[in-house]
Amino acid sequence: MAGPQRRDLRTYTGFLLRRAYVATVGVEASCLGDDARMREVAVLFILDEHGALSQREVAELTHISPTVMVGLVDSLGARGWVVRERKVEDRRSYALRLTGAGRAALRRATRDLDRSERRLTADLSEDEVARLRRHLSVLLGDDPALQVTALAERVGYLVRHAHRRSRERAQAALRQFDLHPRNFGLLSVVGRDEPCSQSHLAAVLGVSDPAVLPALEALETRGLLTRERNADDRRISDVRLTAEGRELLDGAQAQADAMQADIVQRLGVEANDDLRGLLARIVNG
Repeated sequence: MAGPQRRDLRTYTGFLLRRAYVATVGVEASCLGDDARMREVAVLFILDEHGALSQREVAELTHISPTVMVGLVDSLGARGWVVRERKVEDRRSYALRLTGAGRAALRRATRDLDRSERRLTADLSEDEVARLRRHLSVLLGDDPALQVTALAERVGYLVRHAHRRSRERAQAALRQFDLHPRNFGLLSVVGRDEPCSQSHLAAVLGVSDPAVLPALEALETRGLLTRERNADDRRISDVRLTAEGRELLDGAQAQADAMQADIVQRLGVEANDDLRGLLARIVNG
C-alpha cells in the first residue's frame, strides 16, 4: 500500500517560520553587535515598560527558563544595567530594576533594532509588514510575549516567538517518534527527493553541508536511512529512506499535517497563504 504523498517543506508554515527565525537572528546579531544579545535587550524593554519585576515574572514574559534567567540577570547586573532590590511589600523577595546605565543601553539597542527591522523587512511594503505583524500576532494568540508592547510591533520579535511556539508544538507532537523537528524535515526531504545528496538536503533545509552530517549519521544509526556512494560520482553519497524510515515518516507526517491544519484553521486559508508568502520573502530577501 502506497504511503502518503510527500509534501514540499515550504508548504508547512512552521518550516518557513524556522527559516525566517534564522534570518532574524542573523540580522539582529549583526545590528546589535557585541553590545548585547537579544535576550538581554528583551529584559531591558520589559523592565522599562513594566517597572520592577521579579525574575520569575520576567521569565514568564520572555519564555526564558529560570536557570538561564539567573545567568542572564547576573550578566546584566555585572554591566550595571539592572539591580536586584528587596520588595517593599515582601522583604523576603527581590525585584529587578532598570538603572540609568540600563536605560542608556536600551536607547542604543532600540536604534540598533530599528535598523535590524528595516533590513529584515526591506523587501516588504508598509502594508505587507502590517499584514505580517497581524498574522504572527494571531498565531501567538494570548502568548505572554505580546504583553511587551514596545516589542510586540516588531516583526523580528514576533517571528522569534511564533517560531518558538511552533517549535514547542512540533517537539511535543513528534516526541512519540523520538524525532526532533529538524530531523523530521531531513527525512521529509529524503522521502520526497530520494535518492538525494547531502548538498541537496542542506540547500533545501537552508543550512550548511557540514551541519547536515550529524543528523544524517544519527538517523542512519537508527536504521531510518542509508547512504551509498553514487555510481557516477564516488564523492557523493545517495541518501535513501529504509522501510523503517518510511513507516516512521508516515506517522510523523500525519502529525505535521495536523499541526498545519490547525494553523490554517486559526488563520484562514487566505491569511495562511499570505503569511507563507511574506515569510518566504524574508527568507529569500
